[in-house]
This record gives sequence, structure tokens and C-alpha cells, in this order.
Amino acid sequence: MNSEVLFAILFVIALAVILVIAGLSLGADDVYGWGTKHGDNKPTEKGCDKTHTLKDYAKAVDDMKCKGEPELKEFMDKYHPSMNDKQHKCIEHRADLGDELYENEIMHCYKRNN
Repeated sequence: MNSEVLFAILFVIALAVILVIAGLSLGADDVYGWGTKHGDNKPTEKGCDKTHTLKDYAKAVDDMKCKGEPELKEFMDKYHPSMNDKQHKCIEHRADLGDELYENEIMHCYKRNN
């Protein structure tokens, strides 16, 4: 076999492997279709105030723009209209498990029941 042909074949195979690996690593960040924006790492309670739906709240928590343990009544008053029945039941169940409703529980209820 000609050395130039062999070099061309190896080059194409190496390029294909690099593209596959690059594609897999890029897709790993976008698990829920939101991407990952964990760079600022300075979540605040004010970041939660800017959300208007359960999806917005879960996304803000995932992006680390929002922190805190909301009171169940206030949370339900604000986000109930944007919840489906499964999300609503999940939030109530999580609140019944402990004294506070934690942000990871809210994210769980949104993502699992969306």
C-alpha cells in the first residue's frame, strides 16, 4: 500500500475519533437542555425573586443564581399556577418530609415530573 494512502486513511480515522470525543464532551453539559452556567457560583435569594414559574425557579437553582429554602405557603402561592398535578403533589410530599423545602427538592420535582 502506498504510504500516502495509508497516511490519509490514518488521518481520517484520527480526525473522526477527535470529533466524536469532542461531540460527547460538549453534549455532557446539557443534561436537561439548559446547559450549565455554574461559573458565577454566587447564588442569592434575590435571584429567586426574578423567577415566575416552577421551570424558571428550577433553572435559576441549576444555574446557581438562586438559593434559599422558601416557605411552602409562599412558594405554592407564587408557583402553583405553573405546576402540573404531579409537580404539585411532589412539592407537597417533599415539604411533608421535613420542616423546610430545599431547592434541590424543588429541582427534583420539576425535572422528574415535567
